[in-house]
Amino acid sequence: MTSRTRRILAPATAVLSAALLAAGCAGQPGAAAVVDGEAITEGELSETTAALAPFLNADVGPNVMLATMIQAPVFLGVAAEHGVAASEDETEAYLDELSAQAQVEVPQDYPAGAIEVARFLIVSGELSQSPDAQAIGEAVNEEMAELEVEVSPRYGTWDPTLAQGSAVAPAQPEWLLAPPAPAQG
Repeated sequence: MTSRTRRILAPATAVLSAALLAAGCAGQPGAAAVVDGEAITEGELSETTAALAPFLNADVGPNVMLATMIQAPVFLGVAAEHGVAASEDETEAYLDELSAQAQVEVPQDYPAGAIEVARFLIVSGELSQSPDAQAIGEAVNEEMAELEVEVSPRYGTWDPTLAQGSAVAPAQPEWLLAPPAPAQG
């Protein structure tokens, strides 16, 4: 290997290594997040987003969908303890109805992530009218604070104190500088 080849390979190796480290999450390649040791893969995130996109009023970024996927199991568990739940069959019927209204072809099978997020939406709608909504919200917040969550830097950082549905704050790479403060004068 010539000295010129070594000079070219050294920076390329450093860049490739940094990219590989940023691509994974907690040593789990392809993970968008790891929640209490369970991975939410980038594929699951992508499938869920694609399956639900025709029904959403706005373009939902991957960080918002990922936050919802992280929060849904906790939210659904606490809601079920308080007697509020939606079955998988009810959720599939709900998605089929939305598909018909949006004139979108119904998939053969909805991805598991899409079912869970749709259940989250159904149950949160029911809870919004429940007299126990505040108590349930507090219980959810307590359980969310106990989760061990690691989010791939590609999607942002986990902050359970942010508003529900946006607990994954978008990443701002360190190399991006904040805009200068306006001159006072």
